Amino acid sequence: MSKGIRIKSYYHILEKDGVVSFIKTLDESIRIPSGKMADTIIDVVQKTTDYNLVCMNLCHELNITNHESELLIGKFLELGILEWFEINIQHESDRYHRQQLLFDSIAPNTDPSVNNYQKKISDTHVMILGIGGIGNYMAMAFAAAGVGKITIVDFDVVELSNLNRQILFKESDIGKSKVKSAVEHLGSLNNTIQLKGIETKVSSQSELGKLIEANGPVNYLVLSADHPPHLVLWASALCTKHQFQYVKCGYMVYQGLVGPLLGPQTKSYEELFEWWKPMIEAQPQHFKAHNDSYIAPSMAATNAILANIAALEIIKDITGIASSALKEKRLLVDLKTMEISFG
Repeated sequence: MSKGIRIKSYYHILEKDGVVSFIKTLDESIRIPSGKMADTIIDVVQKTTDYNLVCMNLCHELNITNHESELLIGKFLELGILEWFEINIQHESDRYHRQQLLFDSIAPNTDPSVNNYQKKISDTHVMILGIGGIGNYMAMAFAAAGVGKITIVDFDVVELSNLNRQILFKESDIGKSKVKSAVEHLGSLNNTIQLKGIETKVSSQSELGKLIEANGPVNYLVLSADHPPHLVLWASALCTKHQFQYVKCGYMVYQGLVGPLLGPQTKSYEELFEWWKPMIEAQPQHFKAHNDSYIAPSMAATNAILANIAALEIIKDITGIASSALKEKRLLVDLKTMEISFG
C-alpha cells in the first residue's frame, strides 16, 4: 500500500492575532505562528496527499531543499497536525471510522500500521447480566462499537411498561423472550459480531461461576440486573478465578451510580463500598415488605446517559486510549441538576 499524508480531519483551523490554531476541543489546540510557512503547508497538503509531490511543492513555494521539506513535514507529524494514511483504503466508508478518529484524538498515533484499537475491541467478550434499561443501551453501544462477542443473560419477557426505556424492544416483542428479542435486534445493528442469548436466572455465586465457566473466557462482566443484589459480591469473589473485570451500573430514583470497574488487579467491591444487603435483610418484616415492592423511576434518557458512560469507560479500558475513570471509583450523577461527583 502507498502512503499519503494529510491534515487530521477532526481539526478546525483558525487564524487570529498572528497565530494559526488547529483546534480539537474548546480546551485543546495546536498553535503555530501564522505566515507563509503555515499557509503554504496547509495549501499544499489540501491540493495533494502524495508525499513526494508535497515535498516537491514545498521546495518550490518556500524555496527550501528537499531535506528541509522532509524535516518540516516531520515536525508537523510530530505535532500531531499531519498523519499518514493508506491511499488505497477508503477509511471514511469503514464502519468504525468515526470511533477510530475519536481514539486517535484521545491517544494520537503517528503510524497507522500499528493502530490496533479496533482489533482489541473485536477480540473482547462482554457478558451482560440483565437486559433492562441499562443493559439495553450498553448492549447497543458495544454492538455498534464492534465488540467481538456479546453474551446477554436474562430470564424475563418484554412487557409494555419496558418500552419507555428499553428501546431495543418493539411493541411486537411484547410477551417474547428478552434475550431472544435483544439478540435479533442487535444482530440487525451489526451482523459482524458474535451474539449469544442465555435465558436463565442467576440465583447464587455457584450458578454465576458455572455460567461464566461454560461461556468463557469472559473479559468484562456487566452487572445491570436489578436482582439479586448479591451479584456484585459474587462477581468480586469470582473475578480472580475466571480473570474478568466487572462493572456495576444502576440508579436510585434520579441519582445514577456508574461503576466501579473492578477486577483481579483491584480492591474488591466490599473493600471500597458499604454493602447494604445485611442491613436490609435485618429490617422488620413490614419494612421488608415495602422494600420488596420497590419500583425504580426511570426513562430512556436517564438510562442512556448512565449506560453509555459505563460503556465508554469499558471501551477506554479495552483499548488503552485512556485510564478508565471508574477504576475503583463510582461516579455519582445527579440527573436532576447534572452535578457529577465520585463517591
